[in-house]
Amino acid sequence: MTDAGGFLPTQDTKSTTDRARLLRQIATALDIPVSTFTRAPSAEPGQEPSSSECAAMIAAFTRIRDPKMRDFCLRMLESFARRGGA
Repeated sequence: MTDAGGFLPTQDTKSTTDRARLLRQIATALDIPVSTFTRAPSAEPGQEPSSSECAAMIAAFTRIRDPKMRDFCLRMLESFARRGGA
């Protein structure tokens, strides 16, 4: 598994620790499990979302005040992910 940034969680570096801490903070702020950010490595290198795409998605998500709408957005994204984004 890789994290949302595409880095292996077993790498023992300061940046990996910082990344894990940041993912925990984001998950806490969004009231979602950290596991939401983990995924299997992409079968096609270069097809992963960029960090700016991820940041834009998180920024937009945090502006959604209605919990039902946030849940709808998460379910929609998870549905797309299960289909491989096709």
